[in-house]
Amino acid sequence: MMHRPKRQRLPLTTVIIYMLYQIIFPIFLLFGFSLAAWRSWTNPSLLKRLADRFGFGPVGPKNSIWFYAASLGEMNAARPLVQIFINNGHDVLLTHLSPAGFEAGKLFFGDHPRVTHRYIPLDFYFFMQIFLYRSRPSCGIVLEIEIWPAMLIVADIRRVPMYLANGNLLAKKMSRLKNWKRSNLHMYRLFDHIFTRTEDYADRYEETGALRNDITVTGELRLDMPRDPLLTARGEFLRTAWAGKNFTFMISSSVQIEEDPLLRCCIELLKKIPKTRIIWVPRSPQRFNAVNIKAQKKGLICMKRSDLQDGIPNATELFLGDSIGEMDLYLGMADVVFVGASFNGNGGHNIVEPLSAGCPVVMGPSTYSVDFIAKDAAAAGIFHSFSTPKEMIDFIIDIAKSPKELGELKSASSTFCDTNVGASRRCYEMIKSFT
Repeated sequence: MMHRPKRQRLPLTTVIIYMLYQIIFPIFLLFGFSLAAWRSWTNPSLLKRLADRFGFGPVGPKNSIWFYAASLGEMNAARPLVQIFINNGHDVLLTHLSPAGFEAGKLFFGDHPRVTHRYIPLDFYFFMQIFLYRSRPSCGIVLEIEIWPAMLIVADIRRVPMYLANGNLLAKKMSRLKNWKRSNLHMYRLFDHIFTRTEDYADRYEETGALRNDITVTGELRLDMPRDPLLTARGEFLRTAWAGKNFTFMISSSVQIEEDPLLRCCIELLKKIPKTRIIWVPRSPQRFNAVNIKAQKKGLICMKRSDLQDGIPNATELFLGDSIGEMDLYLGMADVVFVGASFNGNGGHNIVEPLSAGCPVVMGPSTYSVDFIAKDAAAAGIFHSFSTPKEMIDFIIDIAKSPKELGELKSASSTFCDTNVGASRRCYEMIKSFT
């Protein structure tokens, strides 16, 4: 791909801050490896493939399409766009920051001959130079919100076109333009083009100094993510055998601080509608066993996915999803889904997957991370946020008692997502047009 000359340059203060950052980077490097060594006691994968972190390791064929999907959420968003490039004969270099992102990439694309898997180098000038010199990608595509100064500056120096896909610049970040932190926001000017979700996001990128001509609203990539038909069918089968036609409530991506109030919600739901069945999938694998222990201490009859063999015993009240990469299985069992990080002020996790599965979504009051789709979903009646867990569970109880209303909501969820697909195709076509 030919490089389109940058028309926006970085302010001098931003350049100076970047240079200072590079000077003190070795200190951060020492601290980072010390932290990784300590955390490796519980997560050994943090110290695997160290060569990748210094720019070495596998890079695949020259002129590959280089993706940077930092962690699990970004990899989920990247998946449909990666697939389109593969389907059109391109080699793909898939890079990640976290083990969760790396494992998701391997899960989605495995040993596909056109895909190379690796970790991203640390954001230091010389490491990025080594990486880009060795890989020589035709372009780079960064997912969502990741801004790494050395990556963007070295790519600019080496004339590697850089694109931001599924741009997710939240409103709360914009206050940085009023203080010294604005230098990071100025880095968005180094992208050749920004593909974002809504006009609100496009306006924010323009405020950072990116040119409006270099910003395109393409929609949400996750709406294009295919569901696994085998996992979905397996989930539907398990649900029928376990719950029959009874109401099922799913807790998805919960975080630790939410667990106790959510447990109280489960107990209240089972008290009012004893035949209800609950699926709980914590956000972090480190919370799998902890949630199971908490639920058992509250007197709930629980079973873990890892213990599943022939089926879920009918007496089981709470089925704990303690596996990675099986969200379609759990969603295939659910009627209504709660999405976490919304009762703790963190803005909420992804709601696209449950909506795409035909499940209306409920959340706490903090939804700023998903407002780009939550507003439209709320207008369609398939998304509801609540100030307190009690308000939420009262709503769920009402829905559980009205099978007709629940059926209408599930149908509306599927229709809503079906009419908003196509972001990955739009991104692909535009990137190809820059060649």
